[in-house]
Amino acid sequence: MTEAAGNDLAEYVESGGTLVVSYFSGIVDEHDAAHEGAYPGVLRDVLGLTVEEFPPLLADERVRVTGPDGSALTGDVCTEFVVPRGAEPVWTYADGPAAGRPAVTRHRLGEGTAWYVSTRLGPEGLDALLGRAAQDARIAPRADLPRDVEVVRRAGESGTFLFAINHNSSDPRCRWRRRAPSC
Repeated sequence: MTEAAGNDLAEYVESGGTLVVSYFSGIVDEHDAAHEGAYPGVLRDVLGLTVEEFPPLLADERVRVTGPDGSALTGDVCTEFVVPRGAEPVWTYADGPAAGRPAVTRHRLGEGTAWYVSTRLGPEGLDALLGRAAQDARIAPRADLPRDVEVVRRAGESGTFLFAINHNSSDPRCRWRRRAPSC
């Protein structure tokens, strides 16, 4: 990540945006050289944290991540020793090499919020994280859409466009019907 890209993301958050960043982000520049200073490099200020270590997990190893409301998520691939520097822990490692340390943090910066997740979450964990970030950003879910259908509106010089993307594995011709015989 270039320094300019890191600055753009910080400006986006300060101006009211919501940013969600995953593990190992912002560490190296466009030449694959580590940024000077603590990890996560150019993102440490916008995320409000530093990362001291990156303990990997074995191929079949999982970690439990728990929230203040008792919610539990599962992570794999890696963990990180996250040190909040303005960020607040939202979910914490319940076990594994980073037990007791923050796993997911939220940092309010200016008018916006930056979220950091320091392990690879499964689909349910991503749903919980992104749902919480969307709720925090006051983005209401669309109840009239089937699960796994994403709708995005883009506006530009030539007009406004609405994109509907079906992320599920069923036949895309059936995505709007609840029960079609051929689906």
